[in-house]
Amino acid sequence: MRCTKEWVLKSDINNQKSLVDRLLEVRGIVSEDAKREFLHPLEITLTHPNAFCDMHKAVERIVRAIDEKENILIYGDFDADGVTSTSLLLKTFRFLGAQVDFYIPNRETEGHGLNTKALIKLMSQKQPKLIITVDNGISNNEEVRFIKSFGRDIIITDHHEAPEELPEAYAIINPKAMNALDEKLTAMQIEYLTSLAGVGVAFKLAQGVLEKYDKLDFSYEILPYVTVGTIADIVPLIGENRYFVTKGLELIASGKHYGLKRMLDVAGVNVENGLTSEQVAFSIAPRVNASGRIDTVDAAIKLMTSDNKQEIEMAIITLENFNKIRQELCATTFEEADAMWKSTGMRDNAIVLFNKDWHIGIVGIVASKFVEKYYKPAFIMTYHEETKQYRCSARGVKELNLYDIMSVVSELFDGYGGHQLAGGFSFSEEKATFEVVKKALNQTIDEMLNGQKLNPSLDIDLELDIKDIDISLVEEINKLEPFGASNPSPTFAIKNLTLKQKKLMGSTKDHLKLIIDTPNGSKDCVWWSRGDIPLIAGDKLDIAFAPQLNTFNGTTDIQLIIKDIHSDALVEEEKSEIKIYDHRKKTNIFAQVDDYIKNSKLGISVFVEDLKIKEALKPYRNISESIVNRQTACKNDVLMFFDYPCDDDVCTNLKQTVCASALHYMNYQNYKADEEALLKSFASMIKYCCNNLEGNFVLLRGASALGVSEEVIETLLEVFQDCGMIKIELRGDEAYKIEFSAGVELSKALHSIKYAEFVELMNTINDYKNNFMVIDL
Repeated sequence: MRCTKEWVLKSDINNQKSLVDRLLEVRGIVSEDAKREFLHPLEITLTHPNAFCDMHKAVERIVRAIDEKENILIYGDFDADGVTSTSLLLKTFRFLGAQVDFYIPNRETEGHGLNTKALIKLMSQKQPKLIITVDNGISNNEEVRFIKSFGRDIIITDHHEAPEELPEAYAIINPKAMNALDEKLTAMQIEYLTSLAGVGVAFKLAQGVLEKYDKLDFSYEILPYVTVGTIADIVPLIGENRYFVTKGLELIASGKHYGLKRMLDVAGVNVENGLTSEQVAFSIAPRVNASGRIDTVDAAIKLMTSDNKQEIEMAIITLENFNKIRQELCATTFEEADAMWKSTGMRDNAIVLFNKDWHIGIVGIVASKFVEKYYKPAFIMTYHEETKQYRCSARGVKELNLYDIMSVVSELFDGYGGHQLAGGFSFSEEKATFEVVKKALNQTIDEMLNGQKLNPSLDIDLELDIKDIDISLVEEINKLEPFGASNPSPTFAIKNLTLKQKKLMGSTKDHLKLIIDTPNGSKDCVWWSRGDIPLIAGDKLDIAFAPQLNTFNGTTDIQLIIKDIHSDALVEEEKSEIKIYDHRKKTNIFAQVDDYIKNSKLGISVFVEDLKIKEALKPYRNISESIVNRQTACKNDVLMFFDYPCDDDVCTNLKQTVCASALHYMNYQNYKADEEALLKSFASMIKYCCNNLEGNFVLLRGASALGVSEEVIETLLEVFQDCGMIKIELRGDEAYKIEFSAGVELSKALHSIKYAEFVELMNTINDYKNNFMVIDL
């Protein structure tokens, strides 16, 4: 089923302004100075490396290590940010004649950050006098103490959130660490520095060292690393990051870095008209990341740092193979996981799945695919035999903070970390089983949502008219390049278009092409990986899109890349997939239903509150064992109505609680309530409540037990107070506090003023239940 997206128009800005001005204002850029800086990123003044308080100390220590030929070890990370950071310092230090080597941990066996076991080997084999971390280390207090115990110095460069207690490193270069930046910096400079990727921070350190040797021109040799790492790590493209990416894209496209340019060629990216951040994000970044996900990053490091063209070509072949393996693994794993999720009935508010054979390197990507498809938090787990741990990668939605979710149940984990939209954890069976963790995650998310439904949304920058769509539109949009986090490629909306033709494209017919009528002729719209949708020629539709130039047979025209469609013609597809089964005219089927419940793999709830119906179902064990009431109902695949709720509120709440994908409506024999018998049952409840529950009468409990509304219960309490049996001491929304006064003849109740109101309410319930036998389901 297609997931309906709510369109959120960012701002209704005066359309008399230029398109660029309107788009800038949507991004919060309103002053003339801010606009000028944003539109001319190469004119941005970069903050001096000494803006970091520890920079001078770090540079002096590195210069001493280089001059005295001490062994330097760069300790990196296995994602694209970590690989480019490592490559940047390697290239810089080698250029300066340093004795330098690197180490990047294995994703599967060591994970992120400094690792004590690895450090023991490195101390012995590499014998470094100075260790420099890139893109990690800010949380490794214990490991830093371990390094210092060997008499070695460590400089930490990182960009992740810093803990209150910082490691006792020789120097810390992290803009997010306490007291790390010069207090004289402006708020804007601080914002720019805290937006740096790990590779941006490493670049600042490299510049500080290069300046010391009066070789700052080498900065342009290493700038392409900053470009790739900044784009891949999805940090905000504001301030200095815009400079790094803009200048770096120019350098890569011009062939300044042979390996990166060759990778673009192999990936089929044409850079004749320049290179974009999106092209780097979809070609270079996945291939570099694939090496760390599938194997080691050796090939990626060679691609970045080698001067041997043959070695670079071999590295590209290796990365291409890793990327294909990654794609195949992602596709097969997601297919397996999706089938597993569907088999659960997809009722939970979180997707929590486990398979010991899934590869740790791709479970995060699979989790992202689940969020994209179902818009629910996804926790995808595998098992690591060596450590005997379950390991999870999680992806979230904007309505829920993933880190907060994990924090609530953190006592079950051996370790966890992340932020609002991404994270992970590990746990061993000594602490918890998979089922316990799954239940805890689901329960936490249910409590956080508190009945709120998760609905995906799509941000729309501006609403346009069809006459605005021409080649100049793309030219105007390109002035806002480079695009990325905090400056996404604009999304527009056009309403009330008419569909002329629909086609499916691609070898597997995965892509959708729509041709729409406009006053200036037809326009092509493409919806990648969407498949078919129930639209026909003549249908009216609103589209959310990004414009793109398309050249075919020497002619360049504009085509619209669809992000979403709203149309009355799609309403049927948007309807709930709940299946309705109508058995109301069937009799003598209890044995058949009992057998069905016994053999079904689905979870089935049978709603019954009427005591006589319960009695009639007693001979049918499987039906009886599946009976729930409004209090005991919980999520399940199927909900069967052998009895019908007493009013709309109970009916709606019941369906929302069970969240079933199938509803069965059974033949119903309404046993009209015997008011006097009900009075006797209620009198027994009152005595029990006063003798055993200190007079706390919970309205829902009483209503469910008698199969009536809470209004009936409140009225009955009034009736018995009128009779003198009880005194109501306190009235609450959910419970009453009552006190037993005296035993009375129940016939007295018949003369209470409230008794007639009670009878009328019971007649209303009777009519409501009987109506289920005739309504159109």
